[in-house]
Amino acid sequence: MIKKIYGRVFTVLKRRPWKLWGLSLLAVLLVFLANSLFGMIPGVGLALSILFDVALVMVFLRGYLGEELHTVQLFDCFKDWKTIKRVLCGMGYMYLWVFLWFLIPFAGIVFAIIRCYEYRLTPYILVNEPDVPATEAYKVSRQRTNGFKAKMFWADVLWILVFCAAFLILVLLALIPYVGFVFGIAAFLLYCLFCLFGFLFAGLVQSAFYVEIQRAAGEGPQFDDSMNDPPEKVLPVLEESVSSAGKFKYCPQCGSKNSIDGKFCTGCGYKFDSYPADSPAPAPEADDEPPISFE
Repeated sequence: MIKKIYGRVFTVLKRRPWKLWGLSLLAVLLVFLANSLFGMIPGVGLALSILFDVALVMVFLRGYLGEELHTVQLFDCFKDWKTIKRVLCGMGYMYLWVFLWFLIPFAGIVFAIIRCYEYRLTPYILVNEPDVPATEAYKVSRQRTNGFKAKMFWADVLWILVFCAAFLILVLLALIPYVGFVFGIAAFLLYCLFCLFGFLFAGLVQSAFYVEIQRAAGEGPQFDDSMNDPPEKVLPVLEESVSSAGKFKYCPQCGSKNSIDGKFCTGCGYKFDSYPADSPAPAPEADDEPPISFE
């Protein structure tokens, strides 16, 4: 699943990186200004930061789904008092529980990290599912992320580990006499890319997991992110599934093997609408042993 998530995120970045990057940079600037101007007033700077953060999460989701992006969307959480109250109340409950878990001696930081991944869907639920009470959003998130926490963790960590390894190798190569400056420049450029686009990449990965989890849970709003699938990888899988002689079929979305009469993919929940419904069943194999005669 992590490979599929990364592939879809890279597809989004190839399609529209600069507008997403500009909005994410503007959101960071707005949070900085909010804390600089209102940080002296207790709670105001924090409240503004939370509202901008939730709005940016939704911008990442819109960008991932290929929707139009506008600067005014960074202020969606400020449109009325009801929205402000709902977002602050729901996110406040979430942060409070994470903080309480963090206070557990010795293992508190481990529990807090686990809870952060369990509650990760909270901002999406607060915005997209108004029927869910604000104080229950983190509980709904905890239920839906069951079975996905480890995948989300490794999806967050793997790309950072790859960057660190590549950066370290380039730094070591930069120590080579005469030609080392070339690797030094490459290390500097890699570091700049990490600083500029790392936050954007992480936000899109989070949005991709939200879409996948919603599809797997079958609850709340459902989203179509098939436009982010690399087309060259879909057709070969579909051809392989058609040539399977009726024994089984492969999902055209994630490649998982499924029963020929399955309605949904067991790996990602994909509905086999376009898959041929009248695929031939496997012919019964001939019995090797001769029939027993009772004469």
